[in-house]
Amino acid sequence: MATLSITRISLSLSLITLTAFFFTPSTAQTKCNINSVYQLGDSLADAGNVIRTPGASIIFRADRSPYGSTFFNRPTGRFSNGRVIIDFITQSFKLPFLNAYLDRGAAFTQGVNFAVAGGTALNTSFWTARNIRLPTWNTPLANQLGWFKTHLQSTCGSRCADSLKNSLIVMGEWGGNDYYNGFFQNKQISEVRTYVPNVVAGIMRGIKDVIQLGATRFLVPGIYPLGCLPLYLTSFPDNNTGAYDQMGCLRNYNEFASYHNRYVSRAIANLQREFPNVSIVYGDFYGSLLTVMRSASSFGFDQNTLLSACCGTGGRYNFNFRTVCGAAGINVCSNPARYVHWDGIHLTDEAHRRMTDILVNDMLSKFRCAVQATS
Repeated sequence: MATLSITRISLSLSLITLTAFFFTPSTAQTKCNINSVYQLGDSLADAGNVIRTPGASIIFRADRSPYGSTFFNRPTGRFSNGRVIIDFITQSFKLPFLNAYLDRGAAFTQGVNFAVAGGTALNTSFWTARNIRLPTWNTPLANQLGWFKTHLQSTCGSRCADSLKNSLIVMGEWGGNDYYNGFFQNKQISEVRTYVPNVVAGIMRGIKDVIQLGATRFLVPGIYPLGCLPLYLTSFPDNNTGAYDQMGCLRNYNEFASYHNRYVSRAIANLQREFPNVSIVYGDFYGSLLTVMRSASSFGFDQNTLLSACCGTGGRYNFNFRTVCGAAGINVCSNPARYVHWDGIHLTDEAHRRMTDILVNDMLSKFRCAVQATS
């Protein structure tokens, strides 16, 4: 989940928005010599790993209808009514959707999705030492990297470095669950803020680990504007004067997410200097989501339901943590394409599509890819 200062990014985001209107990855052909994509992360990218994880007891039931109902016409384990951001990224390279690593009958010829819902950047032991409980089935970054290495060993062996030179590694989003678990267990923002250097250092260690394997191109997403998510607005309301910004988002949680994202950006810059022949691009999930929300009507979204979940029940934001999307009898909006939020913390297929158009345009230019519009 990702953040940048609202006032400082408004002009640049407006320019990006105009670019996205007239020229999007869905109407372009790219030449980046990227033949495979590997995704690590959490529920923002999971394509079905958590529903295949033994003992996992998930709150948002991505293995049940109406998840997947808009695009796949069935639940796939993706936490959306259709596709997630990584699906649109692979499409932009004319590659197929990535299959979940734990889907043992699937093909992995052009990449693998290792992301697992609930995954943290840091191992469970770090959080246990700080009296923060995590699910027993947590699959953190280190474990996903272990899967990655096992996969490479079984498919390319000693030739992996050559193969990875033509690959894109999407490292995250990481951090969202690390922080949410703290907030949900009554940790104050000031305390959770002290975890940020450790979380970001863990992400950077993961990148360096994969660089040593031979990878040369990385997309490293930040975290969403937490204060704009119905789950945060409902679970952590703050009625103090000035607590909400002009869009109705919780200011303190957005400022926290901004802090994390600035830390990530600085760490990427340092790592880039250490590895000048590797391209490490920051993925501005926060900025792209804000762009979509600020220009909601232009993107086809309903301005009146901007902070409401399409699939949920109850209250101002159509979200109740005790009865979430996927449970029996839950309401689903008639037109999900008019909603940004799907279930209270995850986004709709259409929101993912619009965000990815912005993200990929930025990423391709930084990877120095050749892009040609198609008819």
